[in-house]
Amino acid sequence: MRSIVLVDSRSPGIGNGLTYSVADFTVKPGSLVNVPLRKKSMEGLVLALEEKKQDEEFSIKSIEGVLSEEPLLSDAHLKTLQWMSDYYFCSLRQALTPFLPPPPWRTLLPKDVLGYRYVQEAGKLGKKQQIVLEYLNGKDWMPLQELRRHTGASAETLRTLVARGCISEEMRSMIKKTSADDHVLLGKAPELTPIQKEAYESMKADPRPSLLFGVTGSGKTEVYASLIADVAAQGKQSILLVPEILLTQHSIKRFEEMFDRDRIAVLHSRLTPSSRRLEWMRIANGEATLVIGSRSALFAPCKNLGLVIIDEEHEWTYKNEQTPRYHARETAEALTRFANAKLVLGTATPSLETWSRAKEGTYHIARLPERYMNRPLPTVKVIDLVNVRFGQHYPFSKPLIDAIADRLKKGEQTVLFLNRRGMASAVMCLKCRRRLTSPESQLPFTMHRDPHGRAFLLDHFSGVEAELPAACPYCGNHDLFPVGAGTQKLEDTLAALFPEARLLRADSDTLQYPEQMRLLLKKMEERQADILLGTQSVVKGLDLPGITLAAVMVADVGLSLPHFRAGERVFQLLTQLTGRSGRKIPGEVIIQTFRPDSAEVIAASQHRTEDYLEAELKLRNTLKYPPATQMIRFILRDEGAEKRAKMLHASILRLIEDNRLPAQAMIAPTLFGGGRVWHILLRGLHLRTLLPKLDLINVVVDIDPVDCI
Repeated sequence: MRSIVLVDSRSPGIGNGLTYSVADFTVKPGSLVNVPLRKKSMEGLVLALEEKKQDEEFSIKSIEGVLSEEPLLSDAHLKTLQWMSDYYFCSLRQALTPFLPPPPWRTLLPKDVLGYRYVQEAGKLGKKQQIVLEYLNGKDWMPLQELRRHTGASAETLRTLVARGCISEEMRSMIKKTSADDHVLLGKAPELTPIQKEAYESMKADPRPSLLFGVTGSGKTEVYASLIADVAAQGKQSILLVPEILLTQHSIKRFEEMFDRDRIAVLHSRLTPSSRRLEWMRIANGEATLVIGSRSALFAPCKNLGLVIIDEEHEWTYKNEQTPRYHARETAEALTRFANAKLVLGTATPSLETWSRAKEGTYHIARLPERYMNRPLPTVKVIDLVNVRFGQHYPFSKPLIDAIADRLKKGEQTVLFLNRRGMASAVMCLKCRRRLTSPESQLPFTMHRDPHGRAFLLDHFSGVEAELPAACPYCGNHDLFPVGAGTQKLEDTLAALFPEARLLRADSDTLQYPEQMRLLLKKMEERQADILLGTQSVVKGLDLPGITLAAVMVADVGLSLPHFRAGERVFQLLTQLTGRSGRKIPGEVIIQTFRPDSAEVIAASQHRTEDYLEAELKLRNTLKYPPATQMIRFILRDEGAEKRAKMLHASILRLIEDNRLPAQAMIAPTLFGGGRVWHILLRGLHLRTLLPKLDLINVVVDIDPVDCI
């Protein structure tokens, strides 16, 4: 018997595994083994087993030892791994990256760790000692790492408590024995309305992936919860994906009423390596009934997977922009097929890809056409900014200022959306009329202000930061003027207009960790804030009942981008924003725009989602853009990128002509690459047949790109 082993090595040429003899060892696909490689003993993951060929002309090395007979990855995960490698045109080693924490993988195997157990109270204790004792009281045992994370306990504090007999020090396995009974609900699954129940029943009865198409505020989360409860009753695990890491804490809160917090695992890329390993082991052992996280949580090691839910499935963040360049929707479809699990895609604004598949019958569709308890959708007012005189308050129109003042008077809350952070979108010289640009991307710098009030320049594409110059670098003029507005500027304007208002700002400058988002939402829920101002974080799936006014400051941001998805994204943002208002009591939405006649603004303001989707799908089919066609992007960087790109482009054109393919290839430097990054965009049908015939060394291949500017 022979085995194909993926070795823990970055060496080029072995990214798809090496062949080793199994000899007398007992291994399974997914097992962790030791193998020899270049006079070293290295870890490896067994991908597959095959019979030894009778006429083999060469000898192969043998596995040296088995580290885990029980597979680290299930059969469904191994099949998904192979599918990703084939579909996204990457090596198996690259495709494995999201499935496992970084090596050494042996640290994922069961082992005993040091921990502490409550014993008794013992006289007067110091403050830090009392915190530790109170935390351990009522718990069976707590590993040292977790105890320190929750209490900040020092080694001295723990030694003192052990010496006084208050706690005991014990070595235990981190792996708990679990059974189907461990997945039972602590609380009740939500009671569904008749419309929700109809959608829920139809999804249960249909084995196809389901699109849960519900207006904002229709109660999609309650339907998710019912599906998760059913899967848990079968002793199986569920995965719930959210579009942003910051939303994980918001989602956890909703499910803690159903499951013990210990039955919920969290996976995302901002976990520390040790925390990620700990969560990975808990999930692999079956301790987690529900896994919540961003796109990488899709690869949680659920060995008894029953359900995958992708909430806000339309979000572009579900596409990974590093190799492997997978999309969570496509990959989840493959995973659930191999695991015989259910896939649910939930949204109020389906992506064109998902809508097309639902129309064709590839996906089942369940509708929630009205808000929970039949609450009305908010009224929408469109303000044409061409006719507005702003004075010092750009981009606040008088109707918006009056509406905010009215909410403050009533004790209600407001959410304001602007898809730009910082003080100003650019800094312009009033003499030569040029904008200060980044040397890295050649795009205008955005002006920001740090916590100490210092103004500085930031390139949002490359991360380059620069000092704000005293004079124009092009003509030497000292009259530099900030143009446009960002969230920091809006915060200053709001403070001047409404000095009594309590403001919160939510953008990537103020929110970097899920805990920060949790605290922000807590303040909003407890009415400790009046106005929430932010970028895209404020429009994604937040359920805040106190909000009765939602406004988009400038709806045109993004409409003019040279991107076939630009209109679709703006429509999704506008529609999602309308969903933040009036969830408990009647609400209002104000859309400020310089283009009130655009299809996106009209459809969003009139709540005509299906009309917009049908019109956009018809346009895509006419112009032969996805989902009507396929798309592949080739990215070339660094020295000689332009020359290599033009040679590759010529090769592609020859192959298209020789194979008579209905396809076309466009070549251009990227907007944000400063001329050093080149893209070739291939669009048409039967494109994959070209890939094996191309020289793609040092070329990034991006299948189904979401961004292609």
